[in-house]
Amino acid sequence: MKPQFSIMGNLIRGVGILLILCVISGFGCGGKNKQIQTVEVTINTAPESGAFLLMDGFDRGATPVDIPNVRPDTYEIILRQDRYKRKITEITVTEEAVQAFTIQMEPLEGTVSINSVPSDAEVYLDGSLIGTTPILRKVLQVGAYSYELRHPDYFPETNDFRMEENFNLNYNHDLRPVEARLTIHSRPSSAQIWLNNILQRRNTPLELALAPGNYLVSTYIDGFIQADKMVILKPNEDQKVLLEMSPGKVPQGMVLIPAGTFTMGSTQHASDERPTREVYVDAFYMDRFEVTNQEYQKFSSRHKFPEGQENYPAWGISWNDAGRYCASVGKRLPTEAEWEKAARGTDERMYPWGDIYGAQLANTEECGFGLPVAVGHFYATQSFYGCMDLAGNAYEWVSDWYDAYPGNESITKDYGQIFRILRGGSYMTKKFEARTTARHFDRMDAERKDYGCRCAMDARE
Repeated sequence: MKPQFSIMGNLIRGVGILLILCVISGFGCGGKNKQIQTVEVTINTAPESGAFLLMDGFDRGATPVDIPNVRPDTYEIILRQDRYKRKITEITVTEEAVQAFTIQMEPLEGTVSINSVPSDAEVYLDGSLIGTTPILRKVLQVGAYSYELRHPDYFPETNDFRMEENFNLNYNHDLRPVEARLTIHSRPSSAQIWLNNILQRRNTPLELALAPGNYLVSTYIDGFIQADKMVILKPNEDQKVLLEMSPGKVPQGMVLIPAGTFTMGSTQHASDERPTREVYVDAFYMDRFEVTNQEYQKFSSRHKFPEGQENYPAWGISWNDAGRYCASVGKRLPTEAEWEKAARGTDERMYPWGDIYGAQLANTEECGFGLPVAVGHFYATQSFYGCMDLAGNAYEWVSDWYDAYPGNESITKDYGQIFRILRGGSYMTKKFEARTTARHFDRMDAERKDYGCRCAMDARE
């Protein structure tokens, strides 16, 4: 019979061996599997895929990403993608066998404003209509864009730009208008045509393609009085105009001032305008417009002016040169009385159009232009006899010496055969100088930049 302690030793050794086998085989004493479970994870981004993914510090490539053998746990996710803000977040992986995560990316943005003159132009951004101008602070993701402006009466315009983060872009467009079409007829026909006082190459009837704007259309034929009409052309417009000329022998570009008396001078303003008196003036012709740059340059090749200002008044002209110019075209400077009658008429007007002054009625300092404008620009404020710009734009020389009127007993050293007279004020003077009775004087050789002229001619009624 074996000793009892030997049996107990064998039992203890057997239990130890069993424990070792359980550990090696991965089973607990209860016989269950204790191996850690892994799952498959898919990670994507919205609104676009293609973000580069770092998960738990490891580079996983660009989304969408399939990641096998992921243990259930919480993981840090870092995403980088062009045109989007860098994203740091966490995902929690559970024990579910297959799991998918979609992470929302926040775009980088800026704003763009698009304006046009005129407004209401359609705006197509990358080919899609987004509204009409003005477009105000439209939010766009960073990146390259192109837009086109479309207006039925203007040529389209395009623009390419790149939006960057937090940029506030602003684009302004002056749209180029589609040309208008003007057809000019006259009665009688075959008349010469002037457009803004510039002679055209062909006679009536004539069709012209013109930029939108205001045009003074004039027609003339020998034996008839020139007819004029102001035409306002809109973009892409078709317009026809008929000018009817009355029989007469008034020279082209001039008006007839009939013989008769008028009231000259004023007792209410400057002392050199006194006293008022009745003055008789023989019939004469007066230029409708101030002498223009184009006309004066034919007389003096030295006369220079900015391109596009052919129809602006010639300025910087002395009394001597004004007289020589008038003589070169078979005319003369008007007398002071002739000038005042042409401007004032027989109803004692304070201004060529009447007694009420408005800032938009003549090119004086009040108008705010600060520069000369094309002759005839103020077509609506012509004088009773049809002369234009007798107030403002350019001072106009007359033939007289600066002297006291008959009956004026005031004495000044400026009176006498020293200075010559200018009338009508200019773009550099206030409305006081543009009155029909206002007198200005200067040396005969003075060439101030706002000095110009217009011509007169004797007439036989």
